[in-house]
Amino acid sequence: MAHIQPVVKVELDPLNPVPEICAVIMAVTPYHHGQEEAILLGVKEAIEQRLAQLKKGDEVHGESVREPGRK
Repeated sequence: MAHIQPVVKVELDPLNPVPEICAVIMAVTPYHHGQEEAILLGVKEAIEQRLAQLKKGDEVHGESVREPGRK
C-alpha cells in the first residue's frame, strides 16, 4: 500500500527573512489542526532561547545588545 506524506518544500529569500519565516509558519500549521498554539509557543521558546544566547554572547564580548530596528 502507498505511504503518502504531505511535504512542504521551501525556498526563502534571505534578504527578506521575517515575512519569509512567517510564510513558512503559516504553511506548516494547517497540517496540525488544534495544535497551532503549541507550535507557535514552541517557535516563541526557540526564538527566546536564541535571543538569550545572542545577549550572552554580546555580554561576553562587552557589546551592548541592539534594539530591533535600530542600526
